[in-house]
Amino acid sequence: MNNFKNIQNKLQAFIRRYYTNELLKGAILFFAIGLLYFLFTLFIEYTLWLNPIARAILFWLFIGVELALFVKFIAIPLAKLFKFQKGINNKDASRIIGKHFPEVNDKLLNVLQLNENQSKSELLLASIEQKSLELNPIPFKLAVNFKKNLGYLKYAAIPVLILLLTFFTGNFNWFSDSYERVVNYKTAYQPPAPFEFFVVNNDLNAIENKDFKLIVKTAGEVMPESAQIVYNNETYFLQQKGIGEFEYVFSQPKTNIEFQLNANNVTSKPYTLSVVEIPSLLSFEMVLDYPNYTKKQGAILKSTGNAVVPEGTNITWQLKTKSTDDVRLYAKDTMGFSSDKAGVFEASKRVFNNLDYSLSTSNSNLKDYENLAFRIDVVKDEYPELKLKMEIDSLDLQTLYFYGQISDDYGFSKLQLVYYPSENEKDKKIESLKVSNSNISEFISAFPNNLEIQEGISYELYFQVFDNDVFNKHKNVKSKVFTYRKRTKDEETQKQLKSQSETIKDLNKSLERFDEQQKKLEELTKTQKEKSNLNFNDKKKLESFFKRQKQQDEMMKNFNKKLKDNLEQFQKENEDVFKEDLKERLKDNEEKLEQDEKLLEEIEKLQDKINKEELTQKLEQLAKQNKNKKRSLEQLLELTKRFYVENKLQKLKDDLEKLAEEQEALSNKSDEENTKEKQDELNKEFEDFQKDIEELEKDSKALKKPIDIPRDKLDEKDVEQEQQKASEELGKKKLEENQEEKNSENQENQSSQKAKKSQKNAAKKMKQMSAKMQSTMNASGGDQMQEDAEMLRQILDNLVLFSFDQESLMNQFKSIDVNHNKYASYLRKQSNIKAHFQHIDDSLFALSLRQPKLSEQVNKEITEVYYNIDKALNQFSEAQLYQGISNQQFTITAANNLADFLSDVLDNMEENMSMSMGKGGQGDMQLPDIIMSQEELNKMMEEGMKKGEKGKPKEGEGKQEGQGEKEGEKGKDGKEGEQKGEGENGNQTGGDGQGNNEDVNGLLYEIYQQQQQLRQALQDKLSKEGKGGNGDALVRKMEEIELDLLNKGFTNQTLQKMMALKHQLLKMENAAFEQGEDEKRESETNKNEFNNNSNNQIPTAKQYFNTTEILNRQALPLQQVYKKKVQDYFKKDND
Repeated sequence: MNNFKNIQNKLQAFIRRYYTNELLKGAILFFAIGLLYFLFTLFIEYTLWLNPIARAILFWLFIGVELALFVKFIAIPLAKLFKFQKGINNKDASRIIGKHFPEVNDKLLNVLQLNENQSKSELLLASIEQKSLELNPIPFKLAVNFKKNLGYLKYAAIPVLILLLTFFTGNFNWFSDSYERVVNYKTAYQPPAPFEFFVVNNDLNAIENKDFKLIVKTAGEVMPESAQIVYNNETYFLQQKGIGEFEYVFSQPKTNIEFQLNANNVTSKPYTLSVVEIPSLLSFEMVLDYPNYTKKQGAILKSTGNAVVPEGTNITWQLKTKSTDDVRLYAKDTMGFSSDKAGVFEASKRVFNNLDYSLSTSNSNLKDYENLAFRIDVVKDEYPELKLKMEIDSLDLQTLYFYGQISDDYGFSKLQLVYYPSENEKDKKIESLKVSNSNISEFISAFPNNLEIQEGISYELYFQVFDNDVFNKHKNVKSKVFTYRKRTKDEETQKQLKSQSETIKDLNKSLERFDEQQKKLEELTKTQKEKSNLNFNDKKKLESFFKRQKQQDEMMKNFNKKLKDNLEQFQKENEDVFKEDLKERLKDNEEKLEQDEKLLEEIEKLQDKINKEELTQKLEQLAKQNKNKKRSLEQLLELTKRFYVENKLQKLKDDLEKLAEEQEALSNKSDEENTKEKQDELNKEFEDFQKDIEELEKDSKALKKPIDIPRDKLDEKDVEQEQQKASEELGKKKLEENQEEKNSENQENQSSQKAKKSQKNAAKKMKQMSAKMQSTMNASGGDQMQEDAEMLRQILDNLVLFSFDQESLMNQFKSIDVNHNKYASYLRKQSNIKAHFQHIDDSLFALSLRQPKLSEQVNKEITEVYYNIDKALNQFSEAQLYQGISNQQFTITAANNLADFLSDVLDNMEENMSMSMGKGGQGDMQLPDIIMSQEELNKMMEEGMKKGEKGKPKEGEGKQEGQGEKEGEKGKDGKEGEQKGEGENGNQTGGDGQGNNEDVNGLLYEIYQQQQQLRQALQDKLSKEGKGGNGDALVRKMEEIELDLLNKGFTNQTLQKMMALKHQLLKMENAAFEQGEDEKRESETNKNEFNNNSNNQIPTAKQYFNTTEILNRQALPLQQVYKKKVQDYFKKDND
């Protein structure tokens, strides 16, 4: 039965294929008939232009026909295919198959009928199975042929060809227009006009407030000559542009416009012109927020997007718009605006470079409609500029002065001085300098000023200035690098001594010129006296003299200033009385030079106006000043030479002491460091020392009174020998190191030991030499001071005697007249008194060559004495008695002034001697020690009085009349008495002065020195404990005792004062004990010494640069271009 079932399945497949074929055939027919009927319907409407009712019938009829065709050809086959409707059965199918396959014929039908038999016998079933087996190979589906349907496609091609034909011929609108009218059958359509209107514009969207051009064309059998447009109940003619072409311009439409076109009674359909609102700007602001470092207030710019701003400015755009949905800023980077409320947009941007940008507004209809182009010019913050001038101090030749001008766009953050050792750049030190807040500034600085730098080390330094541009991390610029090296103390001293030596040489040359100038002045004075009127040549000579005199005075002023500055720089840390006195003398000389300069200017201005006698008087006054000037120059020259020699000697002593320390240090070093080369360097230094001290001896011999140069050539020879031995032994050691002998190590040790021994001996000898030099210098200094004080005392006595003699002579002249018989003898006596004063002057001049305390006041008074004595002699010789007496009175006044001044100088010298001797004491003595020492002095005083009684000269000895008596009494050795005495008595008195016991004088001087030391010790103790009152009184009593010892010698009155002093000291000790004070305690009050190191060099630096205050101390509110001009102006060299 399987074969039969298979037959049944194949029959069902056949039935499905059969109806599929029916459906395919129905679709082709439906398409062909339906489309053809559709075209037929449209053709009827195209040709007939039916009214709405007819078109409605035609439309619905078309729908009915199409539905019928669809049911017939599509719906029924589908229903039978899917068995929704009964179709053919298996028998019908077997008949169709039997007809198609002859070999099947009725066999298939018979099998189906056999199967319908109710009695299913095995024979019947076997027959069915057998027949089914026979029919099984036959393909039933081939009984339906799909290709037969291709024949129906020719019917479908008919309507397609019709459509293609109308399409390619351009008449496709026949069907489209008819289709539209048929579908819209309710609408009434009129038959077509002879032409149609066509709006050519892409769209009818007009932009607000902008003209819109409407372009219209007509097409048809007839072309109208004119056309009109109707809107807002008004008709306007269109402008004809060509045949069938028209235009019309809507002027800035603001609302939508409905319009129609008509021509020749043909009206177009209604059109609508839509007005699109534009996105527009109503107001525009830029808020400029400048960077803080510019110190500029923010600004608001309205109605412009162009600006010039500093780098880093934050710009905020604030826009008010209309009909705008979006605003964008187009630049290299597009930026959108934000909006918090309708119509208001805002955006911010910080600009660092020039910005070309445009602002664009958009809405839903118009994108980027309004584009406004602007430019932001960004002014870059430039690097600061630094202009620097450097000057070297003309005095010390090592201090550097700097004057700088700095400028920047918006000011500075800091100005620094950077310095570091040249060999170690990492060890940089920074000193901040003050700088103003303006954008143009100046500064003055000095190096090293008060900075801590090491002597003898080379430094490099530069300045750097930073601007306040935070965005670029404070740009800075550096100056060029300067090199500086601070001289060591030895180098500084050597330089100052060298400068002094050069100045001394210049002064020597200047002194020679003085004599020439003085001769010319004498010639001019003589010519002035001899001639009643000066001729042209004489006036030229006078002018030439004045010119040379000015040059000479200017040169003297320069020398004076140079010497003064040199003294200022020389050993500032040491207090030197001689130096201070010399500085004071230079100051006086400078004032005197200024006075002389004024006199010279006065003579030069008035030479043609004043009479002959006044001019002669002025020239004599000038000659007197020139003599005084020459005298001062000679004194200053000699004093400077002495100062040079003394300081050079002190330096050599220090150099020798330093050399001894270096020699000793070398001897204590290891064998590797103690080399022959280092020893040879020390040998060379000692040779240089010997050369320097030899040159110093020559300089000392050139002095009027040479200074004793302490030098022991035997000691120098010993040092040379020891150093030479050390060099030789070190040389041997070096040779032995290069040999490879077994005992070389022992030999090396022996050589090293010998070398070190010689080195120590040399160092010891040099120390002894240095100590001897110091001792000799101290002793000679004290002796010199003592000798000068003694000489000044003698000069003062002689000056007082001169004053008395002059006064006595003046009274004698007053008592007589010109015709008196003693007039001539008195005149000779006046001449002798002048000779006496010349002796005083010679002594005083000799003393002034080594004592700077004798200032210009001495020279002035001496000149006055000479001038008035000479005038008195001239007046007396011309029988002008009363005028001569007047000049004598002036002479006495000048002599008394001189004596008073010299008395003050003598007191000052004695005080300085007391202080210098006091400094040699032990110091830090306690009160019991002072009392014991005072008791010993009292005993020494008693012994001295006993010795003094034995050697005391008899009363009246040496008291005879004569000049030599008075001078001999004060003479130290009687020599001056011999020279200056008149007659025999001078020798006798000088002999008395020589007969004093030297032992007694020596003991007196020793007591005087120790008394000074005790006074100094007591002063130190009182100052430490802060005591006054009774202590100060005791100090004053000690000073009185010292003066008595010097002036009176061994006297009982002085001894009584010393005993009373001891008693007062004991009372002072008891008072301290009762108060429970410990005399051995140390006061801690004010122990710390205040060292004021603030030697500010800035004021000096300002003098080197003629600086002016820069006008722009505050930032000026200028535009950028003017700021630039201001900066350029202040950068000029002539600022």
